Amino acid sequence: MRAARCGALVIALLLTADWTRPAAPLAGDGDDDASGTVQASNLLLWQAGRDPLTEASASTGIFDQFDLEYGRDGLRAGLRAASYRPSRDEGVLPARYDEITSKYAEWEDEGLRLRLGDGFATLGRGLLFRAFELGGVVRDAVFPPAQYTDSRSLEGVILEAGRGPVSVLLLGGEPVRYPDVPPGIVELPRREGHVGGGHAAFAIHPALDLGAGYLRSERQAPGSPPELAEYAAADLTLRAARLAPSLAARGCDLQAYAEYASRSWDPLGDGLDTGGETPHAFYTATQLNLGRWGGSFETKDYDGFALGWNDPPNLVPEMSQHLLNRMSHFLLAGGEHGRQLSVMGSLPGELALQVESARAVNEVNGLKHYRLDAVVLQGDPLARMHWEVFAATGRDEVEGLTDHRTAGLAVGREIGEGLSLRLNAEYQRAERTTFGEVSTFENIYLGFGVDRAGRGTLAWQVEFSNDPDEKDDPLTSDVVETAPRRWVALVAVAPLNRRHEATLFVGSRRGGTACTSGTCYLVPDFTGAELRLVSRF
Repeated sequence: MRAARCGALVIALLLTADWTRPAAPLAGDGDDDASGTVQASNLLLWQAGRDPLTEASASTGIFDQFDLEYGRDGLRAGLRAASYRPSRDEGVLPARYDEITSKYAEWEDEGLRLRLGDGFATLGRGLLFRAFELGGVVRDAVFPPAQYTDSRSLEGVILEAGRGPVSVLLLGGEPVRYPDVPPGIVELPRREGHVGGGHAAFAIHPALDLGAGYLRSERQAPGSPPELAEYAAADLTLRAARLAPSLAARGCDLQAYAEYASRSWDPLGDGLDTGGETPHAFYTATQLNLGRWGGSFETKDYDGFALGWNDPPNLVPEMSQHLLNRMSHFLLAGGEHGRQLSVMGSLPGELALQVESARAVNEVNGLKHYRLDAVVLQGDPLARMHWEVFAATGRDEVEGLTDHRTAGLAVGREIGEGLSLRLNAEYQRAERTTFGEVSTFENIYLGFGVDRAGRGTLAWQVEFSNDPDEKDDPLTSDVVETAPRRWVALVAVAPLNRRHEATLFVGSRRGGTACTSGTCYLVPDFTGAELRLVSRF
């Protein structure tokens, strides 16, 4: 239990220290611009609860991440140190680690930016390459059990330059190919291979941009010869309002984007080949704004393009409603095509309408369909009261869900100066097919919260499910549970002062799919207590 005692000591020091004392000034002549600036932040996550891989009743874990950055004029440098300490360190692979997970130096000056070390960059819309970070997301790895932030940086060099109508992005280095692997595991490295390439864009008209991308990858599995591959892409951006200024005068704006990428692509000889024998990715996006209404229509056609370091648009609505967010779909870029339609606007009576419709067909392991149609209506019909109702229907055969229907209501009301209450109630009925057997189940979510301006939030949430896949606890091999499951939790969020914010979770959390900024990942079940402390200096 050394980790538990260490965690308790760290948390006690953080909570009792005098954080109101101003930081000491940097050494120098007193000129901030001359001496530079230093920024630091820390993320501490302490958990005490059930270990998801053993039948032990309790275990503890401490994750800590410290970021430090120095900047002066056009120069910046920074590093990130992360560590994880579980109360037990069992199994074949070690769970604990102490790593410098990120370090970089950057120089920027008048249209030129050079970054060495760990950095983030996207070629086009991510069809060829995307290095990014899910801010604030702490992943819970199941094997080996560990916690880490979801950062998929490129370790190498990134150069961006722009002058007039021309912009160029060049990159090279080692990408993160296995984001589900925690850092510090030598036997299961997160990075693999080397990539190099770039993207160039040229504005031939204020309303029209043309771009081209190239990527070369090199991988070598143990005992195998090097695997080399080349990819190319072309993209086009059209802004109708700049082409016809009269549209903008009428409050109308239309933008269209299209990008095509393929392996060993010869644009003149191959054209835009979307046949099943050619590895390719084809993405389009059209956005229309008309007064108080706006909409977008996107399409995807991916075949044999799960490269590992790319992250093409998922085209799955990212819904804020709890039960709908659990129905997010994992993109399988090895063979998937579909579309997404989104419409948002204002109705009379201070009402707002949101409509989402998405379709996808996946062909990686047999033909599987995905569908989601959702309607959300919200408004403020009464003083100090806000409400929202929604209804949705869909299916995701990749997850074995042949049908699901969801409806919900959310109400918020101000009951005093800076004090408000909110209530959420959601119901879902779903159908799953497993090995030819069809089962129908229900999910219910209830939430009640109190918000105090400047003081924080206190929320109670409970979830019920009789899903056959979740009734039986896999850790109790000698018992088959058949009763419906229940997850109850109390969540408190409080700013300790202007530099520190604490979040306390006590109870049980239902695992499943979670999505942030269009990227989905799995969250395991958890029962116990969790304290999250974010500090900025």
